Amino acid sequence: MPSNESTSYSEDVSAVYNQMDNVDKKKPLIIGPLAFFASAFLGLQFWFMLLPFTVLAVIGDLALVLLRGPRSSSNNSTPDDVDEKVIEILPSDRKYDVVLLGVTGFTGKLAACYLAEQYGAGRDAKVKWAVAGRSKSRVESTLKSIATKLGNDEVLNVDVMIVDTSKRDTVREMVKSTRTVITPQDHLSNMASSSVVELCAKYGTHYADITGEEDWNKDMMKLYESTAKQSGAKIVSFCGHDSIPWDLTVRVLSEKLKDAGDELTSVECLDELQGGVSGGTIATFFETLDLLFNQFSLDSIMSNMNQLDCYMRLPDGSESSNIVKDDLPFFISPCRNPSSRFVEKWAGPFVMAYINFEVVRRGVALSKHNNKHPIKYREAIVAVGLMDAFSMLIGLLLLGTLIVNPITRPFLKMIMAKPGEGPSEKEMEDGFLCVTGYGIGADGRKAESVMYFGRDGGYTSTARMLVESGLCLALDGTKHDYAEGGFYSPSSLMCHPLLDRLIDKGIAHFACCSK
Repeated sequence: MPSNESTSYSEDVSAVYNQMDNVDKKKPLIIGPLAFFASAFLGLQFWFMLLPFTVLAVIGDLALVLLRGPRSSSNNSTPDDVDEKVIEILPSDRKYDVVLLGVTGFTGKLAACYLAEQYGAGRDAKVKWAVAGRSKSRVESTLKSIATKLGNDEVLNVDVMIVDTSKRDTVREMVKSTRTVITPQDHLSNMASSSVVELCAKYGTHYADITGEEDWNKDMMKLYESTAKQSGAKIVSFCGHDSIPWDLTVRVLSEKLKDAGDELTSVECLDELQGGVSGGTIATFFETLDLLFNQFSLDSIMSNMNQLDCYMRLPDGSESSNIVKDDLPFFISPCRNPSSRFVEKWAGPFVMAYINFEVVRRGVALSKHNNKHPIKYREAIVAVGLMDAFSMLIGLLLLGTLIVNPITRPFLKMIMAKPGEGPSEKEMEDGFLCVTGYGIGADGRKAESVMYFGRDGGYTSTARMLVESGLCLALDGTKHDYAEGGFYSPSSLMCHPLLDRLIDKGIAHFACCSK
């Protein structure tokens, strides 16, 4: 079944909400009046005092970069830096279906645990998989802890590959041995991540990660897309909390309205969630910010302005006519969704909404719907009331300012979680993610969808989404929207086979209906 054919999902949206509210008994995040008064009378004043110094410091940093020029990037590759020719290796000649690179990290361990639990391990494995990491002792220790947790000694027989991403020979041997590489290591240095993508592109090995770094993904496209097309490698980033739920939601809403004879012109995603943050995610945020300051230059800005946005580029090199416009909120407001579920609830800016918007934009650009109208994309996080929405907004403003401020940033790095650390098992079990999509067509028809993950979206569900994305790349090629290699968003390449996997494995509950 090609990916553009309908998935056998439910149309009963209320059943998904019932699963979340009454069966799983998930509770919305409630901040409370104490936090509201603290935000209003302390947080807001502190932010107003901190903001001018932060703005001046940022301007000063950028001015220094402009004067001395950007620091040399850790990734100095150009499209012509090819030290190996594209080499064809048949799938039947590859030992593994998927190799998990970065098993010792917080999300990597969750991914390996899911693989062993769902697909078996060692001699009992239903798919051929292996793990890779820099330290053999740390990898083996991780496998031992997973074996103990699952009560399955076959986990100890999972093949281990020693891969140092700064050493090309070890990366090369890994990508040659597998159909797909999956990695949760979004906190890797750009140089390390880039070498994996580069060699996957050259050896026709599919690749999936959970990065939320849109600029890095665009850099990889510019460098290696033509190589991936030659080799047949399918490179898919954003295969986790960022940004599968939103990317798939917009695709399915668009198809639902198209089936009704209409065309999607406006979509709003309302996010209900609860969960913790890992050190790897925090490290990625700091690293991205440091890279932004270090590489800032007017030349790069002007160069990007004069080039076709690679997210709008079709496989044949032409520009897509399918356009998505940003309608993201900057302040809080009552929820606009007419559903009774959101009556008296408020919505505000979501920290990852812009990344999700960019991935949705890429997915729509690659869709084969030939839209006549642009789509307005709006996304917001839901709060139970005005006070909670205000507290969340002030918290977001404060955290963002503290991170951007060059004086307070080092202190935050010291006190926040380090790579490898993350939320507790109970926090992940209590966590959840629910994305309600509401689409409106050019002729006024409406469609609604809901995608609910019963574990925290950022870690447990992300690890599972990554694994299923990798297996979808390795095993479901005949169901993909595109047969040729290249760089894709999750929905543009494998929307329905991936959605089927998420539903069948109980990772997500999903429904979509016309209104």
